[in-house]
Amino acid sequence: MAFDYLRQTLFFFRQHLLALAAIQLPFLIILALANYLLLGDMSDPSDPELQINTGLASLLRLLLLPIYLGGTIVYLQSVVDNRPLHPLTAILSALGCWGRLLLTYMLNALAVSLGLMLLIVPGVYFGVRFAVADYACVLERRGPVDALRNSWEITPEYFWVLFQGLALLMGGLFLANISITRLLGEGTLLITLGSVLFDFLSVLVTIYGFRIYCVIRENQRD
Repeated sequence: MAFDYLRQTLFFFRQHLLALAAIQLPFLIILALANYLLLGDMSDPSDPELQINTGLASLLRLLLLPIYLGGTIVYLQSVVDNRPLHPLTAILSALGCWGRLLLTYMLNALAVSLGLMLLIVPGVYFGVRFAVADYACVLERRGPVDALRNSWEITPEYFWVLFQGLALLMGGLFLANISITRLLGEGTLLITLGSVLFDFLSVLVTIYGFRIYCVIRENQRD
């Protein structure tokens, strides 16, 4: 069943490539340029300036992520409703849930990180069980804790479908990223451009999670 949803994910990605790119690429390019300017010429991990710049780059990513992730989720729902939004409209619509989505993402990341510290497996389990929290936060206007609790409650029956699809997508993107990075060599600018591409391709993970979220909602209505 996971392969059927993966095919649907790829089909959706191809059909809405331009809109998804318009939502995500401006932010991803800003983040890539910030990384290049802040970290590009620094290689000593003990350099205090590098540590400060790394923190600044991470903070910028954290602040921008809820905008383009929320905009993507709003756009996905608009397509399901047969009323596709303009990319700019989707982004502006997502601004209202910026704070909620940011806290939801941070709590989710914290839970997964703590789980990974406990022999990895719990982190993977938490990641799958909380995989639809972002959609509940944006589309159902749930608070961070409520969104995570809701995701935990509705995902047990769909654990393996979520796990298989997310593992294939994330594993495939990771391996492709490693391979391309090795081919590009030491060229920092080329690596930066490559990071934009793979960050954008991560939208496949968002689309897949949304597809399962829709299935769960449909089954709850029946």
